[in-house]
Amino acid sequence: MDAPTDIALKDAGQVRRSWIEWVWLGLAGVVLILFRLHAFDLPLETDECNYIYIGGRLLDGDRLYIDVWDHQPFGVFALFAGVIALFGDGPEVFRWLAVVFSLVSILLINGIVRLTAGRVAAGAAVLLFAISSADPGTAGEGCNREIYMNTLILAAWLFALRSSSKPGWGFFLSGCALAVGSCIKTILAVHWLLLAVWIAVTAWQRAARRRRTRSALTALGFFAAGPIVLWLATFGYYAATQRFGEFIDAVFLFNLSYSESPESFFARFARFFAPQRHPFIFDSAFPLWIGGGIGSVLLIFVTALRRNLNALAALLLVLGSYLATCLPARFWPHYYYLLVPAMTISLSIGLAVCVEMLASRPPHVPSTVRKAVSLCLFAIVFAALLTTEYKHYLSQPPFGITVTRYNSRDFWGRAQSENVRRVTEPGDEVFVYSNEAEIYYYSKRRCASRYTMITGIRAGVDPGNRRRATMMEELREDPPRLIMVLFDDPAFDRSSPQFDEVAFSDWQAFLNAHYGEPVGWDFNDRTREPIMFVLARKDQPIEKINWDWDRKEVGGWNLGEEH
Repeated sequence: MDAPTDIALKDAGQVRRSWIEWVWLGLAGVVLILFRLHAFDLPLETDECNYIYIGGRLLDGDRLYIDVWDHQPFGVFALFAGVIALFGDGPEVFRWLAVVFSLVSILLINGIVRLTAGRVAAGAAVLLFAISSADPGTAGEGCNREIYMNTLILAAWLFALRSSSKPGWGFFLSGCALAVGSCIKTILAVHWLLLAVWIAVTAWQRAARRRRTRSALTALGFFAAGPIVLWLATFGYYAATQRFGEFIDAVFLFNLSYSESPESFFARFARFFAPQRHPFIFDSAFPLWIGGGIGSVLLIFVTALRRNLNALAALLLVLGSYLATCLPARFWPHYYYLLVPAMTISLSIGLAVCVEMLASRPPHVPSTVRKAVSLCLFAIVFAALLTTEYKHYLSQPPFGITVTRYNSRDFWGRAQSENVRRVTEPGDEVFVYSNEAEIYYYSKRRCASRYTMITGIRAGVDPGNRRRATMMEELREDPPRLIMVLFDDPAFDRSSPQFDEVAFSDWQAFLNAHYGEPVGWDFNDRTREPIMFVLARKDQPIEKINWDWDRKEVGGWNLGEEH
């Protein structure tokens, strides 16, 4: 079908919006803000703190991948550095940044669904997204990368949909949106490939017979121009600043190793439905996942039987988000957030398809009955989603929102950061042997190594041993005043098959040379097994304080339960 196809209404192709639509969008925006405000007092999680900390270091003149290291592309650090330069680095700044991007996502979702299924379905989609935008099961209430990636993904698909009748600048903007998104996380290449297929098919089908090949190639040329220019400029920049090897190693080679799994490659696509470490992912937005899955099946029906290219675009958007979640084979909750907008789009279009199927069944169904059924379907979906989000999010205190996701990690990090601030001076360097970058952010202390997280130096991550040697050289050059060691590295666990005798001996020799006995311990609140010890330089002793943080301070072992 060549024109924008309306599944449930007759005016889906109209460009002008009525005042009712603007009211609907405004209502969705208010709901989204109110839902996200509920989590504003939560501590930032370690990934978010790491982006802020590194962004601040870049503003101080440090070089990414040389003076400070992470395996992510430069995009998120550049974004956070720009925000810090304009508004400061307070936690609320990044909460509002996530709100702004989410509000833009509402507009983009409205545009995609409106072109595919009409105004009513678009209204349903934006309200569904407003309710699920802060979904705690997928860390939606935070300000991690997936929030910004979603906005760019949606923009790319909407630009393409609006330009499908004539190849041109719309396809160029679509490619640029995905190019910028890939600078935040390279997995967005999946969306680029799927959208390239859709653009080629669309240009081919909508062109005159003699011009089909030329039209498809022209469309793909516009679409590819943005990513080609941006990534060539990126490679050139890192080559010119003599960091090309470090950039490639961190962003591409490391991530290939990081995404390896003990299971077969295809097992990760089934593991998506039963993540081992975080089985709660689907609970808080369960109606959305079920409805979105059903909607995806209906999208297959509409695409296959009607050859509806707009429905195909929505289906490929769902597929791209699913693949982007599965391919890293890690299944962290925030990875799943890439599918939340896609599920709202799929569900809302699916509801519109159901209504249209009812209207087309003989004998003819009166419009009043059809409208009543439509309202009932929408009401059931909204009520179900509100119920689960209320149970797992709105009715919970701050600790209750995150306790099932990452234990008490975020609250622990903020509390221990206060301890670090208390016993050190602003100019002191510290080192946390773990992935707890929130210590650097909340304590306002500089990391003594380029490695703010130990993910890159762990055994089994190629070439982890070389990075570990670099870390040891940096620590020996100027031993930090304080070191916090968490028991979460299998390379130092003699019972682990990844135990590294050489690395362990090197680490122990360094500690023995510069540090005495631990000056503090933190113990598991339930088992009382040690989870962390603190070391201070022999020539720079620190104040003796209690490092044994008790989670009863914020909510007990489980919400509403004393340990």
